[in-house]
Amino acid sequence: MSTLKHLVPVPVRQWLRSRQKAAQKSLIHLDRVTDWSVLRRVQPYRPEFGGRRGQYIDRFYIEQFLAAHQECIRGRVAEMESPQYTQRFGAGRVLQSDVLDINESNTLRTMTVDLARPEEAPENLLDCFLCTQTIFLIRDYAAAIRAAHKMLKPGGTLLATVPGISPRVPQSLVAGAGEDWWRFTARSARLAFGAVFGEDRVDVRSYGNVLTTTAFLQGLVQEELTQDELAYNDPDFELILGIKAVKSASA
Repeated sequence: MSTLKHLVPVPVRQWLRSRQKAAQKSLIHLDRVTDWSVLRRVQPYRPEFGGRRGQYIDRFYIEQFLAAHQECIRGRVAEMESPQYTQRFGAGRVLQSDVLDINESNTLRTMTVDLARPEEAPENLLDCFLCTQTIFLIRDYAAAIRAAHKMLKPGGTLLATVPGISPRVPQSLVAGAGEDWWRFTARSARLAFGAVFGEDRVDVRSYGNVLTTTAFLQGLVQEELTQDELAYNDPDFELILGIKAVKSASA
């Protein structure tokens, strides 16, 4: 089977995977949750955050956070793994777009930077760094924050997200060589990023509520919730944390 896989051109394999995903998501009408009594169970309703049926719930908040700070996505911008958010939220402000990864199979990669090794990271290079759902996959997360700070130009902005309340991410969904290590609260994120950028240069916001957190843990997707339910924010239920950290102009 692996031999046959290599005989199929990459664009064809990507097209087939996209069609398979679309077909799986179209089946949501077969198991859409309308009666929440089906969630009285000791295992999640769906595995792997429900991604085979629709849009991940945590992505709603990640995109809400980036949209709120899209004016910072300008100049030379780097993003982890792919440039999807740079393209979506950068509009005409982005002059150069880079993709950071240590995964050699990532054909979108333009820079090889290991965030766990800040001493090897380039210095004063970026106006903005989009680092969504990555830092929690690095054992030495403090080193990753230092690497991000080092790569930014003076006055540059880091836009990062980390999970708060979340199941363990299975290895099949972890990009590159990372592993699931950490969860954060708004307080711990402010402490960790403030130790590098300075507390007065870090803004942390939590996203989520008890309904969306419960749905996320059970593997429900955005399509099973209303916009009002998704948008309601309760700081006692920190599903996702968005961190905006600005490097000092005198650094």
